[in-house]
Amino acid sequence: MIVEPVDWLEGKVRAPPSKSYTHRAFFLALLADGESTIEEPLVSDDTEATLNAIRAFGAEADWNRVVPPEELRKAEINARESGTTARISVAVASLARGRSVIDGQGRLRERPFAPLVRALRSLGVTVRGEKLPIEVFGGMPGGRVSVDASLSSQFVTALLILASKVGMRVEFEKAVSKPYIEMTLRTMEAFGVTFERNGGVRVFPGVKGTKFHVPGDYSSASFFLVAGALYGRVRVENLDPGDVQADMAIVEILGEIGANVKVGGDYVEVSRGELRGFEINCSDFPDLFPILSVLAAYAEGRSVIRGRQLRYKESDRVRAMAVNLARAGIKVRELEDGLEIHGGRPRGVVVEDFNDHRVAMAMAVLGLGARGKTVIKNERVVAKSYPGFFGDLRRLLG
Repeated sequence: MIVEPVDWLEGKVRAPPSKSYTHRAFFLALLADGESTIEEPLVSDDTEATLNAIRAFGAEADWNRVVPPEELRKAEINARESGTTARISVAVASLARGRSVIDGQGRLRERPFAPLVRALRSLGVTVRGEKLPIEVFGGMPGGRVSVDASLSSQFVTALLILASKVGMRVEFEKAVSKPYIEMTLRTMEAFGVTFERNGGVRVFPGVKGTKFHVPGDYSSASFFLVAGALYGRVRVENLDPGDVQADMAIVEILGEIGANVKVGGDYVEVSRGELRGFEINCSDFPDLFPILSVLAAYAEGRSVIRGRQLRYKESDRVRAMAVNLARAGIKVRELEDGLEIHGGRPRGVVVEDFNDHRVAMAMAVLGLGARGKTVIKNERVVAKSYPGFFGDLRRLLG
């Protein structure tokens, strides 16, 4: 796609369903007693990997209906490039008799799994490998487990979902992305799981089949909310202001740095303001890092954006955004855990997306105000989380 600069951008976009909630709902439906209905799931490459995974474990499932098996069966799982699919599958495989293999593609084979593997081993589960492919020999884990969550909250999510079936006390330390753990607990509650918090989470066994409606995704909405702050006025609908999603942070951030923000019952509207440079640690919302980097490229003055796990996502996002912003003529300095960015007026570039959906979407937003054309060579990369992104962008541009 070629993105050309605009003088003014105005319109409405409907946020797609949440990828994170869709993953959690499918796996809990797999473990439930009784059939579940999933309303408005996100249909994307990552969530299709999860749908295929629960089928492999024995569920009769399509996008809207899940009938769990009487007993989970051993499985060979291809998580594609979905970290959530792979990590929850590794934990769930411990419930299936026999040998299961969880594998993936691309950079997912380089991403960390060791803390989760060690936690499962401490429960008596036989696990071979600390990076994909991983072999899991099923047993029936239970009791108490502690996990180092300094690299990913997905380790905690995987163990909590496992615990919802067998009952377990889950303790975690140094957790990044804590709101994602809250999202997991909220989804568990919707499936009838009960738990107590007391220095960890004590989960009682029992998952009930239910009807679960997937809310709109603040992660995907963030690209258009930032576009509104930079170039005009954009309203994103299908957003619940009472949600616990990590990337809701974008709403507060935009207001604090000078954008005009209006929050309604099911929408957020952002319009252009005088944007100031900012310093922020996005360890709790690492998926915002690419679009925050674009925001900093236009904000007045110096910005610093940090996050512990930014180099371990679909790409090394620190490096990916440093390369693209530098090509666009923005003064940027790479830090160990983030970027220092001095705002200016970027020029159009041929984007290097590093096979990262969020880098591609962020750079498309940058292109709306750049001098000259911005070229996104691989539109297909966004299918991982937001297949309709470029279609929504074209409609917004008219």
